[in-house]
Amino acid sequence: MKKSGDYPILGMRCRFLRVFICLLFSFISTLSFSQKVDATVDRDKILIGQQIELKIIVTDIDKNKAIGISQWVNVPDSFNHIEVVHRSPIDTVSMGGVYSYTQKIILTSFDSGYWQIPALSMLLSNKERIASPTIQISVLPVDVSNLKDYHDVKPIIEVKAETDWQFIVEVVAAILLIMIVVILIVLYFKKRKKKNKSASIHFGIKEALQQIDELQKKGLIEKQEYKMFFSQLIDICRSFSDIQLQISAVHKTSDEYMLVLKGKVGNQPAQIQYFQLLRLADVVKFAKFVPSPNECEEAVNGAKIFLQTIYEYQKINECSAVG
Repeated sequence: MKKSGDYPILGMRCRFLRVFICLLFSFISTLSFSQKVDATVDRDKILIGQQIELKIIVTDIDKNKAIGISQWVNVPDSFNHIEVVHRSPIDTVSMGGVYSYTQKIILTSFDSGYWQIPALSMLLSNKERIASPTIQISVLPVDVSNLKDYHDVKPIIEVKAETDWQFIVEVVAAILLIMIVVILIVLYFKKRKKKNKSASIHFGIKEALQQIDELQKKGLIEKQEYKMFFSQLIDICRSFSDIQLQISAVHKTSDEYMLVLKGKVGNQPAQIQYFQLLRLADVVKFAKFVPSPNECEEAVNGAKIFLQTIYEYQKINECSAVG
């Protein structure tokens, strides 16, 4: 028979055996699953719009054992009322063949409440998945009651309808202003029409042909200043056609100018000859083409024929309108 004093020793041995077995299993488990992922935040309570730093840490990734990371944790841009503000690059640290990886992610939230950062799962190269624990975040509404400029919402105060004389005055003033603008526009166009009529009297066919003669007397062709000669010759023709046809071709290109003149010259050969003159003038002005003396003489004759033709055609139209 055992003595009563031997039982406490037996119980102590059993407890020691249980502790040893637990430590052994824990050590084996640590050897089998040396990789682990952890996620921490710098604070778990914020006001709306404030930011949290989420740090993802993966440790004990031993590349010497050919077990590495196959897929990093996937943190969506928006999840559970939480939004990602910034992601830092993954930082790698190696110590004795053991690799640790760290990534910092800045988060925020604009919805008050209790939200959860879910477990962050990672896939290893041996097809094993490891995950971090979930994290609870409290997002509190902004407290503005203690601000100096804070004013609480007051109930609606009924106001009696009154005549808004300022609005009426503004409307009347706007109407008068519109009327004045319309009158000024009408007077402007009337004045412009009269000016065009007076200009047609002072710049008739005689004056236009005289300007061409004066241009020839300047001797620009002899001085080989062809660009200036053709520019002034076309300006005389354009000014005359603008007055006679009551158009504005000052700022139009040669192609746009020809489209306006088409069918208004009254003589097809004269129109074609004048259009050729416009093309020649463009080549001289922009391509620095040097025309021959014969081409310069034909240009002068073509311009005079154009002026005379358009003048006679407009005169026939005026007589037809009166008849």
